[in-house]
Amino acid sequence: MRMNSYVAGAGLAAALLLSAVPVSAQPFMGGPWSGFYIGGNMGGAFDANNLKFTDQTTSQDLLFRSNTSGDEFLGGFHVGYDWQPGGFMFGVEGDADFGGDIDYLSSIRGRVGAPLGPVLLYGTGGFAFEGAHERFQVNSASDGISTFDRHLDKTGWTAGGGIETYVMPQLSVGVEGLYYDLGSDTANLLTPVAAGAEPFSVRDDRKFAVARARITYHMGW
Repeated sequence: MRMNSYVAGAGLAAALLLSAVPVSAQPFMGGPWSGFYIGGNMGGAFDANNLKFTDQTTSQDLLFRSNTSGDEFLGGFHVGYDWQPGGFMFGVEGDADFGGDIDYLSSIRGRVGAPLGPVLLYGTGGFAFEGAHERFQVNSASDGISTFDRHLDKTGWTAGGGIETYVMPQLSVGVEGLYYDLGSDTANLLTPVAAGAEPFSVRDDRKFAVARARITYHMGW
């Protein structure tokens, strides 16, 4: 009984001593970038819809026009967790953005950074996922104008970096640039059957850059 009391008393004393030590002197707790965070972001995707058409008819009479904007406004949210054991930071982040012909653009990424006081410089990279629409018109001498709307679900990778700074004790703002490579593929299609279906192909190249501003609320550890 007495031994148990000694152990309990020693444990309580250690806990009180540890709580009296300043946070900055508790390396296992991490620095100011440690902990959960959640935030919002907005920006743009540049040259996100790059389509190339090939007329496969013998008469070569098809004309093509893309109705999908090459640049897209994006907005969304991000959530993650960072560890700052000392002079560096590492963590994991997930995000999802939406806009225009991009139904969703999301990623799961690792982050590695260098804290410089209230400022954080970091690099990031991981897996990317996209759902998008491609809208285009085909003008045929025999069929007239045909409108196509294709939905795509793509997977690939993304990498980039950013800078972030605290503007309040739990609030930071920053800017970030990411490059997405979601691959390329070619679809062989036909104009609608009227005077006669005509073959053509469309190649989508889903490789583009995203720049966005972000605001983040840090919940701590």
